[in-house]
Amino acid sequence: MASLIRESHPLTLKVMRLSRPALAEAQPLPVDSGESVLAPPLREAGQSRPTQSGQVRSDGQALGGPRPLDAFPLAEALVLPRSFGTMYLGETFGAQLCVCNESALVVREVEVRAVMQTATQQLALLNAGGAGQPLGAGQPLGLQVTHEIKELGTHVLGCSITYLSAQGERRTLQRSFRFQASNPLVVKTKVHHQDRDVLLEVQVNNATQGPMALERLRLEPASPFTAEDLSERAEGGPLWGSAAGFMQPGDVRQYLYRLRLPPAAADAPADDERAARYATALGRLDILWRGAFGSVGRLQTSQLVRRSPGMQLLEVDRAWVVGSAAVEVPFVARVRVRNTSDSAMSVAATTHAHRHPLVVPCGPARHDLGPLAAGEAREVDIQFLPLAPGTQRFGALTLADSVSGYTREVDHILDTCVSEQ
Repeated sequence: MASLIRESHPLTLKVMRLSRPALAEAQPLPVDSGESVLAPPLREAGQSRPTQSGQVRSDGQALGGPRPLDAFPLAEALVLPRSFGTMYLGETFGAQLCVCNESALVVREVEVRAVMQTATQQLALLNAGGAGQPLGAGQPLGLQVTHEIKELGTHVLGCSITYLSAQGERRTLQRSFRFQASNPLVVKTKVHHQDRDVLLEVQVNNATQGPMALERLRLEPASPFTAEDLSERAEGGPLWGSAAGFMQPGDVRQYLYRLRLPPAAADAPADDERAARYATALGRLDILWRGAFGSVGRLQTSQLVRRSPGMQLLEVDRAWVVGSAAVEVPFVARVRVRNTSDSAMSVAATTHAHRHPLVVPCGPARHDLGPLAAGEAREVDIQFLPLAPGTQRFGALTLADSVSGYTREVDHILDTCVSEQ
Protein backbone atom coordinates (compact mmCIF):
# COMPACT_ATOMS: atom_id res chain seq x y z
CA MET A 1 0.00 0.00 0.00
CA ALA A 2 2.88 2.32 0.82
CA SER A 3 4.44 1.70 -2.62
CA LEU A 4 1.17 2.60 -4.36
CA ILE A 5 0.88 5.85 -2.44
CA ARG A 6 4.52 6.66 -3.14
CA GLU A 7 4.08 6.26 -6.93
CA SER A 8 0.82 8.19 -7.30
CA HIS A 9 1.14 11.65 -8.85
CA PRO A 10 -1.25 14.60 -8.93
CA LEU A 11 -0.18 15.23 -12.54
CA THR A 12 -1.16 13.16 -15.55
CA LEU A 13 0.50 13.11 -18.96
CA LYS A 14 -1.18 12.27 -22.26
CA VAL A 15 0.64 12.19 -25.60
CA MET A 16 -1.12 12.26 -28.99
CA ARG A 17 0.64 12.12 -32.32
CA LEU A 18 -0.18 15.07 -34.60
CA SER A 19 -1.07 13.59 -37.97
CA ARG A 20 -3.30 14.41 -40.91
CA PRO A 21 -7.00 13.48 -40.66
CA ALA A 22 -8.79 11.07 -42.97
CA LEU A 23 -12.18 11.02 -44.61
CA ALA A 24 -14.84 9.30 -42.53
CA GLU A 25 -16.38 6.13 -43.94
CA ALA A 26 -20.16 5.96 -44.07
CA GLN A 27 -22.29 2.83 -44.10
CA PRO A 28 -24.26 2.81 -47.37
CA LEU A 29 -28.02 2.37 -46.85
CA PRO A 30 -29.94 0.32 -49.44
CA VAL A 31 -32.62 2.28 -51.28
CA ASP A 32 -35.75 0.64 -52.66
CA SER A 33 -36.64 1.07 -56.30
CA GLY A 34 -39.56 3.40 -55.65
CA GLU A 35 -41.42 2.60 -52.43
CA SER A 36 -38.95 4.24 -50.02
CA VAL A 37 -39.52 7.86 -49.02
CA LEU A 38 -35.75 8.58 -49.16
CA ALA A 39 -35.19 7.09 -52.60
CA PRO A 40 -36.23 10.07 -54.80
CA PRO A 41 -34.26 12.74 -52.84
CA LEU A 42 -31.12 10.58 -52.72
CA ARG A 43 -31.37 9.75 -56.41
CA GLU A 44 -31.88 13.40 -57.28
CA ALA A 45 -28.97 14.52 -55.09
CA GLY A 46 -26.71 11.92 -56.70
CA GLN A 47 -27.50 13.16 -60.18
CA SER A 48 -26.99 16.92 -59.88
CA ARG A 49 -26.00 19.62 -57.43
CA PRO A 50 -26.13 23.44 -57.96
CA THR A 51 -22.92 25.38 -57.46
CA GLN A 52 -22.27 29.00 -56.47
CA SER A 53 -21.80 29.99 -60.11
CA GLY A 54 -25.30 28.74 -60.94
CA GLN A 55 -24.09 25.77 -62.99
CA VAL A 56 -25.21 22.24 -62.22
CA ARG A 57 -22.49 19.70 -61.48
CA SER A 58 -23.04 15.97 -61.68
CA ASP A 59 -21.42 13.99 -58.87
CA GLY A 60 -21.58 10.84 -60.93
CA GLN A 61 -19.62 12.43 -63.78
CA ALA A 62 -17.07 13.93 -61.38
CA LEU A 63 -16.38 10.48 -59.97
CA GLY A 64 -15.79 9.01 -63.41
CA GLY A 65 -19.16 7.29 -63.88
CA PRO A 66 -22.74 7.08 -62.67
CA ARG A 67 -22.49 6.28 -58.94
CA PRO A 68 -25.53 7.01 -56.79
CA LEU A 69 -24.92 8.96 -53.60
CA ASP A 70 -26.41 6.26 -51.40
CA ALA A 71 -23.68 3.81 -52.47
CA PHE A 72 -20.71 6.16 -51.96
CA PRO A 73 -18.66 4.91 -48.96
CA LEU A 74 -16.81 8.17 -48.06
CA ALA A 75 -18.47 10.98 -46.14
CA GLU A 76 -17.56 14.67 -46.07
CA ALA A 77 -16.55 14.54 -42.39
CA LEU A 78 -12.93 14.26 -41.23
CA VAL A 79 -11.79 11.93 -38.45
CA LEU A 80 -8.54 11.77 -36.50
CA PRO A 81 -6.49 8.55 -36.58
CA ARG A 82 -7.42 6.10 -33.84
CA SER A 83 -3.93 4.56 -33.62
CA PHE A 84 -0.40 5.88 -33.69
CA GLY A 85 0.09 4.71 -37.29
CA THR A 86 3.35 4.14 -39.12
CA MET A 87 6.26 6.58 -39.24
CA TYR A 88 8.54 6.69 -42.26
CA LEU A 89 12.08 7.87 -42.76
CA GLY A 90 12.09 11.50 -43.95
CA GLU A 91 8.79 12.47 -42.30
CA THR A 92 8.47 14.93 -39.40
CA PHE A 93 7.13 13.45 -36.18
CA GLY A 94 4.86 15.77 -34.21
CA ALA A 95 3.18 15.15 -30.86
CA GLN A 96 0.91 17.08 -28.50
CA LEU A 97 1.80 16.74 -24.80
CA CYS A 98 -0.93 17.52 -22.30
CA VAL A 99 0.00 17.79 -18.62
CA CYS A 100 -2.99 18.15 -16.31
CA ASN A 101 -3.22 18.69 -12.54
CA GLU A 102 -5.87 16.22 -11.40
CA SER A 103 -5.60 17.16 -7.74
CA ALA A 104 -7.38 19.92 -5.81
CA LEU A 105 -4.12 21.64 -4.79
CA VAL A 106 -1.68 23.87 -6.66
CA VAL A 107 1.44 22.20 -8.06
CA ARG A 108 4.45 24.51 -8.36
CA GLU A 109 7.67 24.64 -10.37
CA VAL A 110 6.44 22.34 -13.11
CA GLU A 111 9.21 21.55 -15.62
CA VAL A 112 8.63 19.35 -18.65
CA ARG A 113 11.45 17.73 -20.63
CA ALA A 114 11.18 15.56 -23.73
CA VAL A 115 13.96 13.66 -25.53
CA MET A 116 14.03 11.40 -28.59
CA GLN A 117 16.17 8.30 -28.15
CA THR A 118 17.38 6.35 -31.21
CA ALA A 119 19.88 3.57 -31.67
CA THR A 120 22.75 6.04 -32.14
CA GLN A 121 21.85 9.30 -30.39
CA GLN A 122 19.62 11.12 -27.92
CA LEU A 123 18.16 14.51 -28.89
CA ALA A 124 16.53 17.03 -26.57
CA LEU A 125 13.19 18.17 -28.01
CA LEU A 126 11.64 20.19 -25.18
CA ASN A 127 12.61 21.91 -21.96
CA ALA A 128 9.68 24.04 -20.76
CA GLY A 129 8.56 25.48 -17.44
CA GLY A 130 10.79 25.91 -14.41
CA ALA A 131 10.80 27.73 -11.11
CA GLY A 132 8.02 30.12 -12.06
CA GLN A 133 5.56 27.64 -13.59
CA PRO A 134 2.65 26.79 -11.27
CA LEU A 135 -0.25 24.56 -12.27
CA GLY A 136 -3.57 25.13 -10.49
CA ALA A 137 -6.21 22.55 -9.63
CA GLY A 138 -7.65 21.06 -12.80
CA GLN A 139 -5.44 23.27 -14.98
CA PRO A 140 -3.95 21.72 -18.15
CA LEU A 141 -0.64 22.56 -19.83
CA GLY A 142 -0.35 21.89 -23.57
CA LEU A 143 3.00 21.59 -25.35
CA GLN A 144 4.14 20.40 -28.78
CA VAL A 145 7.29 18.64 -29.94
CA THR A 146 8.56 17.93 -33.47
CA HIS A 147 11.38 15.76 -34.75
CA GLU A 148 12.53 14.90 -38.28
CA ILE A 149 12.96 11.14 -38.66
CA LYS A 150 16.50 10.54 -39.96
CA GLU A 151 17.10 6.98 -38.78
CA LEU A 152 15.42 3.63 -39.26
CA GLY A 153 14.43 1.39 -36.39
CA THR A 154 13.09 1.96 -32.91
CA HIS A 155 12.48 5.49 -31.60
CA VAL A 156 11.61 6.23 -27.97
CA LEU A 157 10.00 9.51 -26.94
CA GLY A 158 10.94 10.01 -23.29
CA CYS A 159 9.00 12.55 -21.20
CA SER A 160 10.01 13.71 -17.75
CA ILE A 161 7.94 16.06 -15.54
CA THR A 162 9.58 17.52 -12.43
CA TYR A 163 7.43 19.45 -9.97
CA LEU A 164 7.12 20.59 -6.37
CA SER A 165 4.12 19.03 -4.66
CA ALA A 166 1.79 20.82 -2.25
CA GLN A 167 3.78 19.29 0.65
CA GLY A 168 7.02 20.84 -0.73
CA GLU A 169 8.41 17.54 -2.02
CA ARG A 170 10.40 17.49 -5.29
CA ARG A 171 8.97 14.69 -7.44
CA THR A 172 9.42 13.37 -10.99
CA LEU A 173 6.93 11.72 -13.35
CA GLN A 174 8.45 9.76 -16.28
CA ARG A 175 6.74 8.22 -19.28
CA SER A 176 8.12 6.76 -22.52
CA PHE A 177 6.48 6.06 -25.86
CA ARG A 178 8.00 3.71 -28.42
CA PHE A 179 7.44 3.57 -32.19
CA GLN A 180 9.16 2.18 -35.30
CA ALA A 181 10.43 4.16 -38.30
CA SER A 182 10.26 2.29 -41.63
CA ASN A 183 11.72 2.94 -45.05
CA PRO A 184 9.14 4.59 -47.36
CA LEU A 185 11.06 4.02 -50.59
CA VAL A 186 13.27 1.27 -51.94
CA VAL A 187 15.86 2.77 -54.29
CA LYS A 188 17.91 0.56 -56.63
CA THR A 189 20.55 1.79 -59.08
CA LYS A 190 22.39 0.39 -62.09
CA VAL A 191 25.50 1.92 -63.64
CA HIS A 192 26.46 1.68 -67.30
CA HIS A 193 29.60 3.17 -68.85
CA GLN A 194 29.59 4.83 -72.25
CA ASP A 195 33.06 6.08 -73.15
CA ARG A 196 33.71 8.91 -70.67
CA ASP A 197 30.04 9.22 -69.70
CA VAL A 198 28.14 7.28 -67.03
CA LEU A 199 24.50 6.26 -67.45
CA LEU A 200 22.78 5.95 -64.06
CA GLU A 201 19.48 4.03 -63.95
CA VAL A 202 17.36 4.63 -60.82
CA GLN A 203 14.38 2.51 -59.73
CA VAL A 204 12.12 3.89 -56.98
CA ASN A 205 9.61 1.56 -55.29
CA ASN A 206 6.77 2.79 -53.04
CA ALA A 207 7.16 0.70 -49.87
CA THR A 208 4.46 2.51 -47.86
CA GLN A 209 0.94 1.30 -47.16
CA GLY A 210 -0.77 4.09 -49.12
CA PRO A 211 -0.44 6.09 -52.33
CA MET A 212 2.05 8.90 -52.63
CA ALA A 213 2.92 11.66 -55.10
CA LEU A 214 6.57 12.04 -56.04
CA GLU A 215 6.89 15.80 -56.14
CA ARG A 216 10.62 15.90 -56.83
CA LEU A 217 13.40 13.46 -57.60
CA ARG A 218 16.68 15.25 -58.26
CA LEU A 219 20.23 13.98 -58.66
CA GLU A 220 22.93 16.10 -57.06
CA PRO A 221 26.08 14.98 -58.92
CA ALA A 222 29.41 14.61 -57.20
CA SER A 223 32.48 16.44 -58.46
CA PRO A 224 33.67 16.40 -61.25
CA PHE A 225 30.45 15.12 -62.89
CA THR A 226 27.61 17.14 -64.37
CA ALA A 227 24.16 15.51 -64.56
CA GLU A 228 21.60 15.46 -67.37
CA ASP A 229 18.09 14.11 -66.74
CA LEU A 230 17.12 11.79 -69.60
CA SER A 231 13.69 11.05 -68.09
CA GLU A 232 12.22 14.37 -69.27
CA ARG A 233 10.59 15.07 -72.61
CA ALA A 234 12.07 17.78 -74.82
CA GLU A 235 8.89 19.86 -74.38
CA GLY A 236 8.90 19.32 -70.61
CA GLY A 237 7.21 16.85 -68.29
CA PRO A 238 8.09 13.23 -67.47
CA LEU A 239 8.17 10.44 -70.02
CA TRP A 240 5.54 8.47 -68.06
CA GLY A 241 2.51 9.19 -65.88
CA SER A 242 1.42 12.55 -64.52
CA ALA A 243 3.59 15.49 -63.58
CA ALA A 244 3.05 14.70 -59.88
CA GLY A 245 4.18 11.08 -60.31
CA PHE A 246 1.40 9.36 -58.34
CA MET A 247 2.43 5.92 -57.07
CA GLN A 248 0.28 3.24 -55.53
CA PRO A 249 1.77 0.88 -52.90
CA GLY A 250 4.27 -1.39 -54.62
CA ASP A 251 4.54 0.75 -57.79
CA VAL A 252 7.98 1.23 -59.36
CA ARG A 253 9.17 4.29 -61.28
CA GLN A 254 12.35 4.43 -63.38
CA TYR A 255 14.64 7.39 -64.06
CA LEU A 256 17.74 7.74 -66.21
CA TYR A 257 20.58 10.23 -65.79
CA ARG A 258 23.69 10.90 -67.83
CA LEU A 259 26.77 11.91 -65.85
CA ARG A 260 29.41 13.68 -67.91
CA LEU A 261 33.05 14.31 -67.15
CA PRO A 262 34.48 17.68 -68.24
CA PRO A 263 36.22 17.56 -71.63
CA ALA A 264 39.85 16.60 -71.41
CA ALA A 265 42.02 19.57 -72.34
CA ALA A 266 44.98 19.01 -74.62
CA ASP A 267 47.42 20.51 -72.08
CA ALA A 268 45.74 19.01 -68.99
CA PRO A 269 48.06 17.02 -66.68
CA ALA A 270 47.68 13.25 -66.90
CA ASP A 271 47.07 13.08 -63.13
CA ASP A 272 43.93 15.25 -63.46
CA GLU A 273 42.52 13.03 -66.20
CA ARG A 274 43.34 9.91 -64.22
CA ALA A 275 41.63 11.27 -61.09
CA ALA A 276 38.49 12.09 -63.09
CA ARG A 277 38.32 8.65 -64.69
CA TYR A 278 38.92 6.86 -61.37
CA ALA A 279 36.24 8.83 -59.49
CA THR A 280 33.83 6.43 -57.75
CA ALA A 281 31.33 8.84 -56.13
CA LEU A 282 28.42 9.68 -58.45
CA GLY A 283 26.14 11.85 -56.29
CA ARG A 284 23.05 11.80 -54.09
CA LEU A 285 19.34 11.54 -54.80
CA ASP A 286 17.07 14.18 -53.23
CA ILE A 287 13.47 12.90 -53.10
CA LEU A 288 10.40 14.86 -51.99
CA TRP A 289 6.99 13.18 -51.79
CA ARG A 290 3.53 13.88 -50.43
CA GLY A 291 1.21 11.44 -48.74
CA ALA A 292 -2.42 11.58 -47.65
CA PHE A 293 -3.81 15.13 -47.29
CA GLY A 294 -0.51 16.64 -48.43
CA SER A 295 1.77 15.29 -45.70
CA VAL A 296 5.38 15.95 -46.73
CA GLY A 297 8.35 13.63 -46.60
CA ARG A 298 11.91 14.28 -47.75
CA LEU A 299 14.63 11.69 -48.21
CA GLN A 300 18.25 12.07 -49.29
CA THR A 301 20.16 8.94 -50.13
CA SER A 302 23.72 8.23 -49.17
CA GLN A 303 26.46 8.74 -51.72
CA LEU A 304 25.90 6.59 -54.81
CA VAL A 305 29.10 4.88 -55.88
CA ARG A 306 30.32 2.80 -58.79
CA ARG A 307 33.15 0.46 -59.55
CA SER A 308 35.81 2.58 -61.15
CA PRO A 309 36.39 1.61 -64.78
CA GLY A 310 39.98 2.69 -64.41
CA MET A 311 42.01 4.42 -67.09
CA GLN A 312 44.16 2.79 -69.73
CA LEU A 313 47.50 4.28 -70.75
CA LEU A 314 46.08 4.75 -74.26
CA GLU A 315 42.54 6.08 -74.60
CA VAL A 316 40.22 6.56 -77.58
CA ASP A 317 38.92 10.06 -76.87
CA ARG A 318 36.48 10.23 -79.75
CA ALA A 319 35.57 8.52 -83.02
CA TRP A 320 33.21 9.74 -85.74
CA VAL A 321 32.30 9.04 -89.37
CA VAL A 322 33.42 11.61 -91.93
CA GLY A 323 30.40 12.04 -94.21
CA SER A 324 27.94 9.13 -94.34
CA ALA A 325 28.02 5.33 -94.67
CA ALA A 326 26.28 3.35 -97.47
CA VAL A 327 26.39 -0.32 -98.44
CA GLU A 328 29.50 -1.27 -100.46
CA VAL A 329 30.74 2.33 -100.46
CA PRO A 330 34.00 2.96 -98.54
CA PHE A 331 33.87 5.62 -95.82
CA VAL A 332 36.38 7.16 -93.44
CA ALA A 333 36.24 6.96 -89.64
CA ARG A 334 38.36 9.48 -87.76
CA VAL A 335 39.77 8.31 -84.43
CA ARG A 336 41.42 10.49 -81.77
CA VAL A 337 43.91 8.60 -79.56
CA ARG A 338 45.37 10.14 -76.39
CA ASN A 339 48.45 9.20 -74.39
CA THR A 340 47.26 9.31 -70.76
CA SER A 341 50.49 7.99 -69.27
CA ASP A 342 53.27 10.02 -67.65
CA SER A 343 55.85 9.33 -70.35
CA ALA A 344 56.22 9.69 -74.11
CA MET A 345 55.03 6.92 -76.44
CA SER A 346 55.36 5.90 -80.08
CA VAL A 347 51.90 4.60 -80.98
CA ALA A 348 50.56 2.48 -83.83
CA ALA A 349 46.98 1.28 -84.44
CA THR A 350 46.25 -2.07 -86.11
CA THR A 351 42.77 -2.96 -87.43
CA HIS A 352 41.16 -6.42 -87.30
CA ALA A 353 38.69 -7.49 -90.01
CA HIS A 354 37.40 -10.74 -88.49
CA ARG A 355 35.75 -9.27 -85.35
CA HIS A 356 33.08 -7.27 -87.18
CA PRO A 357 32.53 -8.94 -90.58
CA LEU A 358 29.68 -6.62 -91.70
CA VAL A 359 31.94 -3.52 -91.67
CA VAL A 360 35.51 -4.43 -92.61
CA PRO A 361 38.62 -2.26 -92.96
CA CYS A 362 39.57 -1.78 -96.60
CA GLY A 363 42.77 0.21 -96.28
CA PRO A 364 46.13 -0.52 -94.69
CA ALA A 365 45.89 -2.61 -91.53
CA ARG A 366 48.56 -0.64 -89.64
CA HIS A 367 48.44 3.10 -88.99
CA ASP A 368 51.37 4.89 -87.33
CA LEU A 369 50.44 7.83 -85.15
CA GLY A 370 54.06 8.69 -84.42
CA PRO A 371 55.47 9.95 -81.11
CA LEU A 372 52.96 11.15 -78.54
CA ALA A 373 54.04 13.15 -75.49
CA ALA A 374 52.38 12.61 -72.11
CA GLY A 375 48.79 13.87 -72.36
CA GLU A 376 49.00 14.51 -76.12
CA ALA A 377 46.26 13.37 -78.53
CA ARG A 378 46.38 12.74 -82.28
CA GLU A 379 43.81 11.83 -84.93
CA VAL A 380 44.06 9.09 -87.54
CA ASP A 381 41.77 8.30 -90.52
CA ILE A 382 40.85 4.64 -91.10
CA GLN A 383 38.88 3.46 -94.13
CA PHE A 384 36.06 0.89 -93.80
CA LEU A 385 33.71 -0.92 -96.19
CA PRO A 386 30.12 -1.72 -95.03
CA LEU A 387 28.61 -4.93 -96.40
CA ALA A 388 25.07 -4.78 -94.91
CA PRO A 389 22.58 -2.00 -94.11
CA GLY A 390 21.36 -1.07 -90.64
CA THR A 391 23.05 -0.08 -87.41
CA GLN A 392 26.46 -1.71 -87.43
CA ARG A 393 29.28 -1.90 -84.88
CA PHE A 394 32.83 -1.76 -86.21
CA GLY A 395 36.41 -0.73 -85.56
CA ALA A 396 38.28 -3.39 -83.58
CA LEU A 397 41.78 -2.01 -82.92
CA THR A 398 45.02 -2.88 -81.21
CA LEU A 399 46.88 0.14 -79.85
CA ALA A 400 50.58 -0.54 -79.24
CA ASP A 401 53.49 1.48 -77.89
CA SER A 402 56.82 0.47 -79.39
CA VAL A 403 58.79 2.20 -76.60
CA SER A 404 57.36 0.41 -73.55
CA GLY A 405 55.73 -2.55 -75.29
CA TYR A 406 52.31 -1.65 -73.83
CA THR A 407 49.29 -2.81 -75.89
CA ARG A 408 45.57 -2.34 -75.50
CA GLU A 409 42.72 -4.11 -77.29
CA VAL A 410 39.71 -1.97 -78.30
CA ASP A 411 36.63 -4.06 -79.13
CA HIS A 412 34.99 -1.35 -81.26
CA ILE A 413 35.25 2.37 -81.79
CA LEU A 414 31.78 3.27 -83.08
CA ASP A 415 28.22 2.29 -84.00
CA THR A 416 26.90 3.82 -87.21
CA CYS A 417 23.84 3.60 -89.42
CA VAL A 418 24.58 2.12 -92.86
CA SER A 419 22.03 3.10 -95.52
CA GLU A 420 21.06 1.39 -98.77
CA GLN A 421 22.58 2.70 -101.97
